[in-house]
Amino acid sequence: MIEGIIEKAKKENKKVYVYAHKFPDGDAISSSRAVVEYLKSQGIDAQYVVTNEVRAFNQIVGNIPITTSVEKDGISIILDTSTVSYAENTLFKNSSPENTYVIDHHGKVDGAVCIEDELELSSENVLRDSNASSVCEILVNELEQEKINPQIANMLTLGLLTDTAKLKFLKSDTLQNLSKLMELGADYEQVLGFCTRKSNLREEVGIAQTLLKTKTFPIGDTFGMILSMDNSEVDELSRTFGVRSPQKKIFKMGDIENCSFMCMLAENTPGEYNIEFRSTPIYGNFNVLQLATLHRGGGHYNASGCAIKVKDANSKARLEESLQQESSELYSSQATDLPQITLSEQDKELSQILDSTKRLTEGVNPEILARVDSLIKAGANYDYTFKTFKSFERFMLQNEILSRIPSSMYSQRQPNVDILLSQEDIDALTKKYNINEDEILSTIDSFSNINISSASITLPNGRKSTIDRNGIITADIIQTRRDNTREISK
Repeated sequence: MIEGIIEKAKKENKKVYVYAHKFPDGDAISSSRAVVEYLKSQGIDAQYVVTNEVRAFNQIVGNIPITTSVEKDGISIILDTSTVSYAENTLFKNSSPENTYVIDHHGKVDGAVCIEDELELSSENVLRDSNASSVCEILVNELEQEKINPQIANMLTLGLLTDTAKLKFLKSDTLQNLSKLMELGADYEQVLGFCTRKSNLREEVGIAQTLLKTKTFPIGDTFGMILSMDNSEVDELSRTFGVRSPQKKIFKMGDIENCSFMCMLAENTPGEYNIEFRSTPIYGNFNVLQLATLHRGGGHYNASGCAIKVKDANSKARLEESLQQESSELYSSQATDLPQITLSEQDKELSQILDSTKRLTEGVNPEILARVDSLIKAGANYDYTFKTFKSFERFMLQNEILSRIPSSMYSQRQPNVDILLSQEDIDALTKKYNINEDEILSTIDSFSNINISSASITLPNGRKSTIDRNGIITADIIQTRRDNTREISK
């Protein structure tokens, strides 16, 4: 498709405009910028069109200027966007259907309307591949590889890594395509570094305080988690903690024992909720794309989203109730429990590789990726082996601990965080979450990906756990507490 667009642009002397979805993630941004740079390298005037500022991943994709107008009937390429309502802007409507193209990896449910249907595009103008992990993965094979330079390879690697949550979720050819990008000059460790930059303490505290409002509900023999924020709550989260597009933080609700469904709603714009859905192959493994499609959304089997317009302030409660009922019905109609797993020799070798490379973050090369790929194809359970599950109680306890950090530390660049718990605190947490002191101290790992100099949790009896800026955790016993120790209350 891309080569045909290049030929058409040259023959008709047209500019090419590239578009992606609202609240763009790594795949949307990287695929758009990769296509633009690829087209420019072939002598085509091309531009990624955004009408809202994009600040993420600038070290890899460069600065992206805001655009408010485009030429009439230029060529439009729409990437990673399942419906018109999900598009970041609709300036592509200035192009005729024959000059409009779609490349997407979101699945299409029978009977559902996708963006190509809304724009009445010919099938020749659509490249949709739900077997790919990302649009960037589609582009690995769509672009002529001898024309992919290291800069473009880095962009495609970024999108692939972000949309797979750093290889947590794979499709059948993902590792093979990542190997190709590394052979084409992608700097895997550099790109991964930009995907794993430590988060801002202020934002993490805001997210933790919000996650404490998570509700659970029974869903089959598992449970679901749902969290909703109306516009005033979204504005407060942005104003006080700098968190934008909070529904995108749904990944924080992942990997909870016996949790089959996660849902996060945020009224980013008054009268419209942006909603993200997730399910897990380990518990239930049901198709949330069907749920998103009911509300004119889109996405993937285990990860989808939609936008729902509402009429009044009571809509949030009704939305929650409706989504709980719909997810329960969907689970009942198609969920399958994971059978009892007995680790095979392939699982054991895969586990050793994942441990030695720290979940494919260190010392990764095409040979290692090829071996992991072969183990998966031989039957190793990658989903089960890669993930680490925690209880809902531990999840909430981690949020409780982070929520206790005082606001005076938010402005510090790399603060030393000291959380001193009183006996009253210990008693309340123990009763609330049915946990012990060791489990409280172990939540120090919540700080491993936060930009701090150090953090510590100290109990009334002097027991203490600490973590330094390199993520090294230590635990010791302090025999006597200092008299000037002060308690940090929530």
